[in-house]
Amino acid sequence: MGNSSCCSSKKTVAAVVEPAARPRAAAAPAGGVLLEEPAGKAQEAAVTPCEEPISGTAIKGLSEEVWRRRVAKPQSEGDDAQVQVKALTYNLCWWDLYGERQGNNGSASSLVAAAMPGIMGCQECNDISRVLREGGLESTYTAIQGPHSLAIAYKTCEWELVAQGWKEIAVDEPEQFYGSRSVQWARLRHRQSNKVLFFVNHHGPLRVNSGGRKGGPETAYNILTAIHDNVELGDGVILLGDFNAQAGSQTVRHLEQYIPRAASGSARGGVDHFFSELSMVGDLENLGTGGSDHDALAATFAF
Repeated sequence: MGNSSCCSSKKTVAAVVEPAARPRAAAAPAGGVLLEEPAGKAQEAAVTPCEEPISGTAIKGLSEEVWRRRVAKPQSEGDDAQVQVKALTYNLCWWDLYGERQGNNGSASSLVAAAMPGIMGCQECNDISRVLREGGLESTYTAIQGPHSLAIAYKTCEWELVAQGWKEIAVDEPEQFYGSRSVQWARLRHRQSNKVLFFVNHHGPLRVNSGGRKGGPETAYNILTAIHDNVELGDGVILLGDFNAQAGSQTVRHLEQYIPRAASGSARGGVDHFFSELSMVGDLENLGTGGSDHDALAATFAF
């Protein structure tokens, strides 16, 4: 975690990196809702997490051996060479906080400004530039506005963007349908150490714990292959977000076969998670809701 004082205090327009081939918001089916409408207004009955043993050691053709050949924990070079990064996950509940309450006097932005994470992944975030602007953070962060209301922002003075992208992961069940779900990723080079972080932001499918229309194992497989196909050997990996899946769900348990779950929140039954091979420094920070229906959560990792 770098010193925030390295960032210029000069007021500028927030830098925003647009993802390639960003999909348009799809039209709603007859009688349905817009695909970009976040969860919160429809039936929210969760599927009970399945506690049955997971059979086998591989999801489809992705064995743990194949995974670890490419997604290995970076070798530590000693405490003096370690980079610490404070990562934040935050579901902003945009339809309510910014739609119904017009931003609540910038409450979410104030929360972010007080936390000053090195990098953040936001879900239900229709306009990351607004979040940064209302917190006076335009000159501090570079933002990537992703598909399906995903967004990443990182401290410009600490990190340099190497590559970024996204992948469709799942589709909501008909019982609580809002559309498709994705992962958004960014490869970031630490300016001082040249170490590279592969940062992944995800908002999972509904109903909660269902894994979407094709189930938890398929959703987990799609997340893992998105990482495997884009990460480079030696990258540190952090996967976080609102998975719409609790710790006992098939989605989370299949992910845990490949990448450790480092921490989880408690809001809405515990659907916000961090996954990483990197060592976590200290405890999970619960920063409060900032007007959302989820807690903003921060975890610091070393690599």
